[in-house]
Order: sequence, then C-alpha cells, then structure tokens
Amino acid sequence: MKIVFGLFILISLQLNAIASSEMNYIYHPPESPLDVRYNYHWDVLKAALQVTEKKYGKFHMKPSIFMTEDRQVRELAKKESKISIMIRETNNEFESKFIPVRIPIDRNLIGYRVLLINKKDKDLFKSVNSLEDLKKFSLGQGAGWGDVDILQKAGFKVSTEVYYDKIFEGLAKGEYQAFPRAATEVVDEFEKRKDKMPELMIEENIMLYYPLPTYFWFSKTDHGRKLAARTQEGMETLVANGTLEKLFEKYYKTDIAGLKLKKRKLFKIPNPMLPLDTPFQDKRLWVDINNF
Repeated sequence: MKIVFGLFILISLQLNAIASSEMNYIYHPPESPLDVRYNYHWDVLKAALQVTEKKYGKFHMKPSIFMTEDRQVRELAKKESKISIMIRETNNEFESKFIPVRIPIDRNLIGYRVLLINKKDKDLFKSVNSLEDLKKFSLGQGAGWGDVDILQKAGFKVSTEVYYDKIFEGLAKGEYQAFPRAATEVVDEFEKRKDKMPELMIEENIMLYYPLPTYFWFSKTDHGRKLAARTQEGMETLVANGTLEKLFEKYYKTDIAGLKLKKRKLFKIPNPMLPLDTPFQDKRLWVDINNF
C-alpha cells in the first residue's frame, strides 16, 4: 500500500510539473536597451495570466533571444519555435497563420501617430494643412512593420531600416523627414534619445490616424491553443473588471495629456489590411482620446 501511495504522489507531482511547464510564455525581448515599447503589453499579459491562475495553474514568462519583428513572425510559424507569443498588428495574413486574441492590447492608441522630426524641418511641418501636404514628406519605418504597407498604399514615400535604433539615427542624419510614432511610444523614445540626438523633436501640430489593433498571437499548435485560450480568458476578465483600463491609464494618461492629441490637426488614412473580424462593435476595447 505504501508503494502504491508513493507512486500516486510521484505521478501527481510529475503531472503538476508538466502542467506548469506547459504554461511557458516565451516572448521577444527589447531590441535595444532604449526599447521600452512593450513594457505595458507584458504587464497586461502578466495581469491576464494572474487572474486565470486558479483555473489554469502557475505560469512562466521569460524572454527569448533577440529578434527583429520580421524574425518573430518567421519564428512563431515554426513547429519548434524559440518564442510562444508575439505582439503584432492584425492583418489577414497573420490571422490565417496564427491564433489571435482579438482584444487590442493598447486599446488602439497605437493607431494615433505623432511625428518625430528633425528640428531643421520644424517650420516646414507648420505649413501642413491637408493630407496631400503631409504626403510630400519622406517617412522612416522599420522593415517588415505593418505600417509600411499602410503608409505606402496611402501614397506616402517610405524608407525602411531593419534595426529599430537605426531608424532614429537615419532621421537625425536627414535621410528622411519624419518617423511617425504611436502616442504610446513617442514620448519615451524621444526622452531616451534627446541628449545623444539633439537634432530630434516631437512635432507639435499634426496627428496621423489609421486603425492598427495590436494583439497577442500564438502558434496553431496544441501548445499555442492552450496558451491562447488562457490569455483570451484573462484578457476578457481584465476588460470586464476595469483592470485593462487602469493599466492603460497608468502607462499612457500623462503622455496623452502632454501630447495634446485633441488639439492636433488630424489626418486619417485607411488600413486596407484589416480583417473583417476586427471587433469594432465592442466600444470597451477602443480608446476615445476625447476622454483624456
């Protein structure tokens, strides 16, 4: 009887260890020491996993090796991937390849774009009164970013760089005239670079908008489906109990106020890559900048 009971305990411990190890969320790390774009997103994920602990058990979040955004897409599509979760904007290609959790992590604040510019061009941007005026300027973007196609299809001239930090360097050198940045990103990016790149500034009058819902993505494997199901349930809970909105305000409320988004000239362009399943009907999921 003691042997049987001992085996039962051993098997139970092994099963618990397996269950715990299955909840490994391996995510892409920052692209450089100056890259803080996803701190909020990983805090949201952590909160979503914590509220589901009673049902799903413990979880582990750990960074992978360094990856560009292009590589993350290629990696998550592999059977034996070095990551198990990805943060990217939605499009029809991703929705056919991966499993999305269709809750915009940053409530689509990423779709509101403020321009980082070179100070020498400040006066040129003051004369922008239409979308056609804005299209006269050359833009910098990251290679493989979803914004590239959106901007090019809208008629903008776009230059790309593979590495994140290089885009700022190109702007400082005058290789292009603006780097459209999300309202979620631009303040931190400017503050962390203003001493080493005094040529840069945040343009004060213009805002570009295109819908760019950004989700957590998982592989179409048994493991990926388990991680996605838990994340979906956790995110739905965060929306329902107000935690997502509280985290959003903690990270972004001050930045939104400082950027004076409501007072800027707003220019809208479409996102032709948006899937039909984008949840526009659920108003809880989308930020209204007029409330800030």
